[in-house]
Amino acid sequence: RMVGGAVGQGTRSCLAPTSRSAAVSAKSFQGRRTVLLALSFVPSQLLANRNPARASIPLKNNNLAGVRNRDLPVPSREKGLPGSTSSEGALESFLEARALVASGDYAAAFEKYDAVVNTAPGSSGIAEYSRLGRAITRYEVGDKRRAVIEIEYEVLNTVGIPEAHAALASASWASGKASLAETQWEVAMEFDKRFSDVAWVKKNYHWGPELMGALESFLNLS
Repeated sequence: RMVGGAVGQGTRSCLAPTSRSAAVSAKSFQGRRTVLLALSFVPSQLLANRNPARASIPLKNNNLAGVRNRDLPVPSREKGLPGSTSSEGALESFLEARALVASGDYAAAFEKYDAVVNTAPGSSGIAEYSRLGRAITRYEVGDKRRAVIEIEYEVLNTVGIPEAHAALASASWASGKASLAETQWEVAMEFDKRFSDVAWVKKNYHWGPELMGALESFLNLS
């Protein structure tokens, strides 16, 4: 099959989705899933122009000034304001979490990302990328159901981070949600086709073996 194409004949059918909790109604879940599925039908021109600053941050770009000046989107209300000690500390912790991911210590990285999420302003770029990092490392430490829910939240909240769409596509495929996986993959490919290269993802993002395995299974339709 061509990467990003339709599921070929013989692919396993989409399984029923798992709800966030017993308290979440089927109607609520279906509404969220409908929005996720609909993202692939948004014209690529609109997606591409939505917010060019919201790009995934390869782990090899682990320079403090580089992350601050080039990669992390800054909310308008924070522009022009001097950096505070707390925000500087959050950025340092964010970079430490990225280094832990690169070293393969996903449990420690999860704890570090979680600390950043709980201390950084919720609307800041650092918090956004830390929430995604926490979700991806949560997938590695075993809480896959909650990890997928958190990745879904990031996809809905900040459309345009290719890593989030690619991760959701991979995790959805692994849990049997083939249709959702395909639609999310289409969106990921609109932003960055390099996520179809397993070696590139492993080198630049250091996804753990669980999510990397899910990506490979998706690409191989296995």
